[in-house]
Amino acid sequence: MSLTFCFVLFLAICTQHTICQTYLTSDIIQEIFGDGTHTPSTQEGQVPALSPYNNTLQDTDYSDTTDNYNPAPADFDRFDWTLTKRVAASADNNFLLSPLGLKLALAILTEAATGATQAELASVLGFDLDKALVRKKFASILDSLQTKSSKYILNMGSRIYIGENGEPRQRFAAIAENYYKTELVKIDFSKPIVAASSINSWVANTTQGRLPNLVNSDDVANIALLVLTTLYFKGTWVHQFTPNETTAQNFYVTAKDTKPLEFMNVRNKFYFTESAKFDAKILRMPYLGKKFAMYIVVPNTLTGLPRVYNSLSELRVEMYRLQRHLVDVSLPKFKFDYTSILDGILKELGIRQAFEDTASFPGIAHGQLERIKVSKVLQCSGIEVNELGSTAYSATEITLENKFGEEESFYELVANRPFMFFIQDEETRQLLFTGRVSDPSNADSALRLGSDTLGHGHELQKAVMAGSYHPVILSLICFQHLECLTGGKPQISRFNFFDTDLLQYEAEDKKGNVVVSPASIKSILAMLLEGAAGDTAIEIRNALRLSPDKDEFREQLNAYLSVLKVNDSDVTLLNSNAIFVAPKVSVRKEFIIMLYNVYLTEVRVVNFREPVPTADLINTWIRNNTKGHINNLLEPEHIDPMSELLLANSLYFKSNWQHSFNPQLTRGACFRSRGNCQTVAMMELQAGLNYAYVDDLRTHALELPYENGRYSMFLLVPYEQDGVTQLLRDLPYFSLPQIASLMEETDVRLQMPKFTINYSNDMAGALRAMKIKLLFTNKADLSAMFNSSSLVNNIFHKVHIAVDETGTVAAAASSAMVIPLIENGVQIRVDRPFLFFIRDNKLGLVLFEGKVEEPTPYVEPKPVTPNVTDTYIVPEKVSPSERKYMPKNFIRRLFG
Repeated sequence: MSLTFCFVLFLAICTQHTICQTYLTSDIIQEIFGDGTHTPSTQEGQVPALSPYNNTLQDTDYSDTTDNYNPAPADFDRFDWTLTKRVAASADNNFLLSPLGLKLALAILTEAATGATQAELASVLGFDLDKALVRKKFASILDSLQTKSSKYILNMGSRIYIGENGEPRQRFAAIAENYYKTELVKIDFSKPIVAASSINSWVANTTQGRLPNLVNSDDVANIALLVLTTLYFKGTWVHQFTPNETTAQNFYVTAKDTKPLEFMNVRNKFYFTESAKFDAKILRMPYLGKKFAMYIVVPNTLTGLPRVYNSLSELRVEMYRLQRHLVDVSLPKFKFDYTSILDGILKELGIRQAFEDTASFPGIAHGQLERIKVSKVLQCSGIEVNELGSTAYSATEITLENKFGEEESFYELVANRPFMFFIQDEETRQLLFTGRVSDPSNADSALRLGSDTLGHGHELQKAVMAGSYHPVILSLICFQHLECLTGGKPQISRFNFFDTDLLQYEAEDKKGNVVVSPASIKSILAMLLEGAAGDTAIEIRNALRLSPDKDEFREQLNAYLSVLKVNDSDVTLLNSNAIFVAPKVSVRKEFIIMLYNVYLTEVRVVNFREPVPTADLINTWIRNNTKGHINNLLEPEHIDPMSELLLANSLYFKSNWQHSFNPQLTRGACFRSRGNCQTVAMMELQAGLNYAYVDDLRTHALELPYENGRYSMFLLVPYEQDGVTQLLRDLPYFSLPQIASLMEETDVRLQMPKFTINYSNDMAGALRAMKIKLLFTNKADLSAMFNSSSLVNNIFHKVHIAVDETGTVAAAASSAMVIPLIENGVQIRVDRPFLFFIRDNKLGLVLFEGKVEEPTPYVEPKPVTPNVTDTYIVPEKVSPSERKYMPKNFIRRLFG
């Protein structure tokens, strides 16, 4: 028998309410499953030191007349800055990247890619559509970098190892060798010990012995193809720091956390500027050889570094302002190792097809090697900066498997707070390395934004830490059999990807207001996932970004649902799940028990063959759990008599603003949407709020905290009047946690409209767009839930939200007129469609999100004539601040 399966989502934000808990007793189990008879089915060259001259160490080639700094326009580096910015926004610790090493590896892949895979790679990397121009550019860069000099060491190498059963395409081999200086080498991966030894020998040789054990036999066993690029750099300062002038100073990790460190000191003429744009000092420190330089960007405040990264795309403009000055430099010595997994960042940037089953890389070789995809992007790195200079090197690995005007003014730069640096080839303008020093004493950091399993990266990291005095950079991109892939352990924060996907697919093509609760929908999908199997379960799990291990995702979902319960004087938050089951059903007993124990679900018995009382019962449950904000979600005609099970969820939230709006200041104002001006109720507030302008999204971001500080509403107001659609499209590539990390407390005068939204829709369409498709077809596999075939008809979703001067009640974003104030703050007037998110700041979980195009219309308040008998106020005791909230005619009555 084919069963129909109905799911309902309910959302509500409201005040306190009581919940009638239903316990899963033996009587209920017997009523649902009967008498229990049913059985469910089951050698480095040393750069010579120089002699002191005039209290410093300098190269005679760099005399006052020859050290000419001529910044070039931005060239071929968009990807480099964007990658650096994304990594910087992901955490506050030290980091080091080699953008050039990763870009070279991805460029080789782009040559082999076709279709959407090639288009995404080229777009994100900033490549010209004309491949001939890209090849010519890389050939020029690599030729320049391979120029030998006695002043510095720079070695680059690139190889593609192809298994014995692969036959490389001659055209690809020729392109790789001629333009990308890349050799193609045949190797027998069926003999992994021999293969690993050969690969490690080449890497050790090209990195001056810094990486003697890059791979082991397990890493290369049964793979089809390996791409390796190496980059080694060692340079000596033009103006070396005198070792006997290195002194102990405090480095301010935070205002309260200082660490005594060794600070190097030198006083000489450098190219330097005080940047008003970044509120930071920028210093250029050249290396011997007139080719490379390190740039140091030190913010003027302890918390100023996010401002630098937020506007990183404008750094090239600021570099034109560098002028030659006498500068006293104090820079901490630092050395650290860094490990990063960059899968997630590359996907955020728009390289997605390369990681999917639909990836297309047919250009490398014939046969099975045409069917490969990216599985991992790993980079291990390290750097040491001391009195003599800097050393850095990298190895980028891509593994593929079958699948089926001089002034005499004096300036000072003291880098005693978190700062940014980058090493640049000043001839080609390529960024060899970029990084941040948050804590010079921290020798080991890591970033994991993709697969959390490092694999052989763990062994590599040990080798880096134990093997050498100098730093190492390793970039790793792995390709493997599609059928052999396993996911790493996901974090709850990865749920945010689902949140932005949901808002985009639900709101992008809809006119008017849209509001959804990703927390509520995830609750329903979590219960549904428990009953799904096969490809149906995979689709749901992938959309939610969960582990394939059931015990693991049950633990994560249980933890997630448990935090959606708060009831105190400042905030009320309650998530409720219920399952309505027909008696004597074919639903598996294990499924019901699992929902009760893991997903905190109430169990109710109903008779779907009687639609009217069943609808009344379900609507009563909804009404009780949303404090009356949602009364009639289901009509009797929504109840299919053949249904055996219905899942329901409600989410209720209420809290007042930490900084309330003054109702007396609310007035009518123009709100422009789709070319029309509507007069809306515009509230007004002036307070210290977290704010940032996010250049990549062209949007103003503002945080409005609720009373207890744990929850906030985030407003994203696009720069353009009609920019909300583009903002929705761009948001998946720049997550809400990244936006939050860029914000700084600012004095804000805010004008925003009141809005009340009642929104309902069948969420099946949005979920299909998010690749949850099988669930709604007769091919749905719900075998862990039912003994017979079944499908989901629809997922009803209804949301109520009200935002006014006091706070928020919810059941279930051309210029935004930013005007500098005297207090160095901003004025934001939300007079165009915008986005909002209500978020748990502690866990980074989004409760509600939406698009506002039609706020609450303004209604002119009726004048109030004060009663004379109510004016027993002594005039001397009324302050001027109290007078401004009184009607003028009332003030006249009191004071004349």
